[in-house]
Amino acid sequence: MKKIITSTSNEEIKRIRKLKNKKERDGSGLFFIEGIHHVIEALDQGAEFENLIFCPEILRSEIGLKVVKSEKTQNIDVIQVSEAVFQTLASKEGPQGLAATIHQKYYLLEDIGKEDRGIWILLEGVQDPGNLGSILRCMDAVGGRGIVLLNDTTDAYHPTSVRASMGAIFTQSIIRTNIDDFIIWKKKNNFLLIGAICREGIDYNKIQYPSKMILALGSEQKGLSQQVMAICDILINIPMIGHVDSLNLSNSASIILYEIFNQQRMNINIEKGSL
Repeated sequence: MKKIITSTSNEEIKRIRKLKNKKERDGSGLFFIEGIHHVIEALDQGAEFENLIFCPEILRSEIGLKVVKSEKTQNIDVIQVSEAVFQTLASKEGPQGLAATIHQKYYLLEDIGKEDRGIWILLEGVQDPGNLGSILRCMDAVGGRGIVLLNDTTDAYHPTSVRASMGAIFTQSIIRTNIDDFIIWKKKNNFLLIGAICREGIDYNKIQYPSKMILALGSEQKGLSQQVMAICDILINIPMIGHVDSLNLSNSASIILYEIFNQQRMNINIEKGSL
């Protein structure tokens, strides 16, 4: 373990702070996580750590202290910092004194379809990292496989997305691509693409969702582009009778994902001969 870092101007600390910026995350291939839950989830899921950061003045949790000394952290560079230094890294009030920098992990379009079953989501132009993180969390809850980030969709490793995912950033496969490459992939693969829109479409709970599918969702302001809608096999919507004309993106995703989950769970039970 290194000697405790007490200077907020330390070069390594300044580099870690820069991970709040997308340019630095993209350039380094790293991202920052904070909190005992997130660190434990990263360790449990086999994430590739660059380092583990802890502050003995703040970290009082027995579980957190065990994490620092556990076998899983034996080959990880552990950095001990003062409270003043940790506060400059923390992004929320009442930090727990445990954080880490971790290598980002991206998959390829070709990785979709290696399993017989699996729910995937395609996000186009989504700008709110909190929505992205919440969708990751819901995908984990329903046993989803991963998310395809199309074109200028926000960064999955943005600190807000990472926090909102509640650890699902480590359980979901994340793919970045562009519309041209996705169209080529879709023509070669037998995956149903279902687009959720605010305009006319089939009621989301009136269709049968297959075991291999991708649910496409568009940006909070514009929805799906004409180009993506044109390659969708089915367009669906969520009926509403109130005054609002749309729902929060992550709420919409959750509603549809749980309809898919419930249908597929029922189909699996039927295959096993039970209800």
